[in-house]
Amino acid sequence: MKSLCAGIVLLLSSWLLWAEPILLASSDYTPHTGEHLPEGGALTAIVQAAFDIMGQEVEIHYMPFARAMQATRLGQYAGIIGVKYTPERELDFYFPEPVYDTSIVFFKRRNQDFDFESYLDLVHLGVRYGSVLGYSHPEGLLETRIRHYQVATEEQLFRLLSAGRVDLMAGDKLNGIYLLLHEFPEFSAQIDWLEPPIETQPLYLLFSRQHPKAPELNKAFSAAITQLKHSGELERIKDRLLPSLQQLQQSGTSVKPPQANQSQVQ
Repeated sequence: MKSLCAGIVLLLSSWLLWAEPILLASSDYTPHTGEHLPEGGALTAIVQAAFDIMGQEVEIHYMPFARAMQATRLGQYAGIIGVKYTPERELDFYFPEPVYDTSIVFFKRRNQDFDFESYLDLVHLGVRYGSVLGYSHPEGLLETRIRHYQVATEEQLFRLLSAGRVDLMAGDKLNGIYLLLHEFPEFSAQIDWLEPPIETQPLYLLFSRQHPKAPELNKAFSAAITQLKHSGELERIKDRLLPSLQQLQQSGTSVKPPQANQSQVQ
């Protein structure tokens, strides 16, 4: 442990600082990050703490996810906060040490259940899967050639799900419940989710391969996140700012936990 911390300190002490702030893009990925959340949300606060360790000032600009991805891909921003891994994204971005993990679940209509052991079972059941254009998908799902419908926004997707025009949508459990409680309460009485989660996905701050400072930022940020993890500070920030499922449910009256699904995808 001592040698690891010493290596981190050595790397950070050799970090060449820039006088101007580093520009980062973000979308409102509540409750992880959001312009109007306390300290910008847990994910944003952890990113800020890492840059504080690096001694580097940052500016965070909020915009829709697709615009944030495109602007960062072109190098207009050094990085983008709150993105999951896909092989395609690795072509345009550096993936440093992940910040923390999220649970991915299937959201469904409350009056509909699915008994499945693999994604192929969903195909055989004729399930219609919906997603937001540009978002990531559970690993292996699209390869089954499941019936797939894409829309531009989360609101459109929840509306389709509530109306029965798609059967399942996959998403971050905390994010989906937060949206149902705070953004789209008109759909919350019709929608719940399947347990257990279908997979765990880490959240990253990605750095653009088109940005001239990205290689150095990638290395230094990884070292700073590692330091926050080993010191326990990262978990303390999460405990302070990231609401639990119970806390989210207490903030609303319509979203209740579903019965556990008897089948799960390995």
